[in-house]
Amino acid sequence: MSSSQNLRRSGLALLTALVLSACASDAELDTRADLAGPEAQQIESFMNVMLWISYVVFAIVMGITLYAWKNFRIRTYDYEEGDWPEQIHGNDKLEYTWTAVPAIVLAIIAVFTVSLHQKLNDQDTNPITVEVAGEAVSWEPQIVVVGHQWWWEFQYHFGDTDIDQERIENLPVADITTATQMVIPKGQEIELEVTSRDVIHSFWIPSLNGKRDAVPGRQSAPWKIEAEEAGVYFGQCTEFCGLSHSRMRMQVVALEPADFQTWVTAQMEPASLSAEDLAYVDSLVAGDSVQAENVVQTGISTFRSKCSSCHLMEGVNDDEWSAEVVAEQLVAGAAPDLTHFASRTTFAGGILNVWDPETGDFNTNHLAQWLRNPESLKANFAKPATDGDNRMRGMPNLGLTTEEVDGLVALLQATSPKPSDTLIAETGVE
Repeated sequence: MSSSQNLRRSGLALLTALVLSACASDAELDTRADLAGPEAQQIESFMNVMLWISYVVFAIVMGITLYAWKNFRIRTYDYEEGDWPEQIHGNDKLEYTWTAVPAIVLAIIAVFTVSLHQKLNDQDTNPITVEVAGEAVSWEPQIVVVGHQWWWEFQYHFGDTDIDQERIENLPVADITTATQMVIPKGQEIELEVTSRDVIHSFWIPSLNGKRDAVPGRQSAPWKIEAEEAGVYFGQCTEFCGLSHSRMRMQVVALEPADFQTWVTAQMEPASLSAEDLAYVDSLVAGDSVQAENVVQTGISTFRSKCSSCHLMEGVNDDEWSAEVVAEQLVAGAAPDLTHFASRTTFAGGILNVWDPETGDFNTNHLAQWLRNPESLKANFAKPATDGDNRMRGMPNLGLTTEEVDGLVALLQATSPKPSDTLIAETGVE
């Protein structure tokens, strides 16, 4: 087989691989499908303009190249000095033209670019009324987005806190803190304050807006999202941030205003435990020596003894959980709030389902495996480079017994009522 044939076959194989690698069915992060917010639609319109400009430039350049190749090439090395094509070096008109035209094109692109950036960063005042603890408050929709290795934290502050000016370390305890899934009311501009607790991450929900870096120690420039329709919108960290970067996902769940209020009300309550289980918690807090009478109470005892150094579950370990202790255990200084774990539909950084999207059953198997050996599902613990620093990044293996794992699974399932089957199906991940 000749070298030219090998070259053609190699080129065909490369082209086929490129085409196949671009094919995906039901791609959750398709940047040009399901554009549900005005910001994403503006980016799409701008990209279309840019693509057409690129097509035209490509056609002109290739046309000139082919014309020059056809008309001015030298077909043989056996030529006389006078056979050279006419040279155009020093043609002022041509040089002015191919300098001025690209400059004008770039200037036009710059105008559109600056205009788009201004639109994406402008924020409107759009306060909405939210009922918090039985009282109607005016809330300018703002959410603090915090990147961690390797999950996303979302904070809702309904008071008068100026979250624009405060670093994450100085913010008061949020009214609602959730992980992996951000819940918003549809049809409202949501202002985002994006930051990080450890390394640089990047927040991206392609259906709603572009990317915004999450930088430790700094609040981002103004950023926003808006979902015109209720639905679920998937995202992904897009800044390499460690060994589980590719498994750091998130979702935005846009709800009708009434459903959003229902969600807020439920999230403001402690964990949804039975009266008997709450009485068991009270006994433990009082220092009484009591035996667990069911599997949930076994989980309560295990959670208080082995999970309180990192995780908070309001109504279960409020008395012994401490942010200062968490800062001593974790590089990021925070772990997911598990008060309403069962109200969410994904966990472990958005890669596993809390509820099976096909059957609607609680995902006992994956949750038990995560508690027993998290490294088998997702790379987590990574020792810091500095000597003498044993803080963790992610979920460690606690060496839990089968009884302790079963108890924690039962407790986590009992924290909240089951979400709707529709939400479970729409938010399901593979």
